[in-house]
Amino acid sequence: MPNYKLIHVDDQDQWINALESCGEYDTYHLPEYHLLAKEQKEGIPFLFFFQDAEYFAALPFLLRQICDAQGLEDSRSFDATSVYGYPGIVTNIANGSTHAYTFRNNFQIALLNILNDKKVIAFFTRQNPLFQTSWLFHGMGDVKKMSNTVAIDLTQSNHEQEKNMTKGHRYDIRKAKESGVFAYEDKEFKRFDDFILIYNETMKRNEALEYYFFSASYYNELKRSLGNKIKLFFAEKDGVLISASLFLVTGKIIQYHLSGTPDMYLKYSGAKVILDEIRRWGADKGYKWLHLGGGLGSMEDSLFRFKSGFSKFRFPFEIVKAILEPQIYNQLVDQKNHWIESSGYETNTDNYFPTYRTPIVKNTGTRFKE
Repeated sequence: MPNYKLIHVDDQDQWINALESCGEYDTYHLPEYHLLAKEQKEGIPFLFFFQDAEYFAALPFLLRQICDAQGLEDSRSFDATSVYGYPGIVTNIANGSTHAYTFRNNFQIALLNILNDKKVIAFFTRQNPLFQTSWLFHGMGDVKKMSNTVAIDLTQSNHEQEKNMTKGHRYDIRKAKESGVFAYEDKEFKRFDDFILIYNETMKRNEALEYYFFSASYYNELKRSLGNKIKLFFAEKDGVLISASLFLVTGKIIQYHLSGTPDMYLKYSGAKVILDEIRRWGADKGYKWLHLGGGLGSMEDSLFRFKSGFSKFRFPFEIVKAILEPQIYNQLVDQKNHWIESSGYETNTDNYFPTYRTPIVKNTGTRFKE
């Protein structure tokens, strides 16, 4: 007989036990990482945990009040979304196995019951490319592939890993090291403030959306919450910091979380030297994957091409969208559109979900995220 429950983020032991039942999981599934989202007022984190015989599935999400969105202050409904990064479902049942079809149906019925109880009218999640579990949403929501991501197989020999790099990347790393560039871990986070400055400069250069900028409190809470699950690496040349990267480590997975290089140091290939160092470090420590992710906004842009030079392994990045109460959803979209027009704003992106939370812009060009 299937059973399920909703675990609040404050019950960290239950949350971790649920993840353990599903087998492998990632930093983006941890209660500590979700507490960070709560501190940033992104929503209330929950973990939906489902069991059917010896099979389990766990799905973290953020519950948000729609009345927090401008122009929708009178709404009493909620929506659900996922944290920044690559969370999604983890499970110990494989697609195509004997019980997969029944498990999926029962999982969806239970999840919809929970979301209905919470008055959720729209659901969205980013899936983790390393865990191909989107099949559990088929028939319930719209599963869409956004792009590919890149990962390095750290179980391969160093020779095999280097063979999977492009000749250009191998050349740049070798020449950078010969010129005196080297990478190292800042174990005590002595230069964390330098990382933040470097990262922000990089995002400004790339004209990144406000979504990719974080407050000072975010970084402090990230370090406090994750402890030794977060690693800070720098590249130096002649005593000057030229690149910086943050990595998240859980289980057998290293995630390339945030990174930056100041404009004047781009020519020194510091970011490439850091990734070369972390892949060697990860292989020595017994990690399985160094997941580099994709491009900004899931685009196959210069960032994606940079990452692609490190490995031939590609994984599909998928999102899931579901409108659970179409009538209420459409009313909110109409109400928000009316508010946008009457308040002198306009939307600055297409295909955003849910539509009533589409980022808006005024004449000043200031961007808002809801």
